[in-house]
Amino acid sequence: MSEKSLARLKDHLDLMKKELDSTTSQIKQIETKNKTERKSMQKIDEPAIRSLKNQEADLIQEISKIQKEIKKSRSKILLIAELAVLPAMFLILLMSGVTDTIFSNFESKETPNVLRTKYFTENLRGDTIDTWKSWRLVDNTLSINILKSPRVTEHQLEVIKNAIISEKTEEFDDSLVHKGPKGTKSMYYVGWAGALKEAAKEETKYNIPTNFEFVGSNGGEGDIIITLSNIKDSDGYTGYTKSITEDTEILKSFITIYDISNLSDDQLETIVRHEFGHALGLGHSTATEDLMAPTIDMTIPYITDCNIDAIVNLYNAKSDSQTVCEK
Repeated sequence: MSEKSLARLKDHLDLMKKELDSTTSQIKQIETKNKTERKSMQKIDEPAIRSLKNQEADLIQEISKIQKEIKKSRSKILLIAELAVLPAMFLILLMSGVTDTIFSNFESKETPNVLRTKYFTENLRGDTIDTWKSWRLVDNTLSINILKSPRVTEHQLEVIKNAIISEKTEEFDDSLVHKGPKGTKSMYYVGWAGALKEAAKEETKYNIPTNFEFVGSNGGEGDIIITLSNIKDSDGYTGYTKSITEDTEILKSFITIYDISNLSDDQLETIVRHEFGHALGLGHSTATEDLMAPTIDMTIPYITDCNIDAIVNLYNAKSDSQTVCEK
């Protein structure tokens, strides 16, 4: 929200407060009438008081809502301002070591023996991933059936399979997604097979699926059925996952990918990764840069360590809970 919008919101809040004061004053005037006046005007006063009190309650609720919005907007503006100033601060710090001699002839206005310091902290933890239900597998195998429309190519099928069965990893600098300072790195997983094998290193109550078999049937066979459609979703979604459950157990999952002909390979692979995470039992993440965020950021669209931690927790019987991300 811009400064102008925030100012308009404050003006609106002031008007609401004035109206609230006026309404409260009217209520008090009616309620403090003497007994004779109130007896003669009882039929008029009672509806008037009820109406004014309802109006007063509505105004209080609206003012509270506006105050919360102003507080939220102020926080955003402060954050934007801080982010804008940080590059200049770092540049000044960088130059200070090089340019000390240039300013050595100028008199310092500070006391020589005073040491100035600055403290800054950035919270890189606290984001969460919801866990929902898990599979109860006798072994560690899930069967997958991909139902394709006529225009789906073999290349697209390979892209989809890669998002599931790849064991390839990639390493990226944390600063790309604001997870840490430049120079620190994190490992990401291209496919769920590699990520789940990493998760399976932890002992869990239920078997984590690490093996996937593709059925290749036009029927309803398979634990996870992926439908590839050329039709656009009426609500604008690219992917959708529906799971059939009993108590805390997933019995079958259905993934639909929409408008597949207009998706790039990267987009198709990413949306399959995301929806497959739902089919495994994960919910959404509060971290906007995470693969399991409701709106996917394509900067690093791969499976994270936090996704793996959530899988471990989920298959360790922690369904309908949240996993806190370490990064």
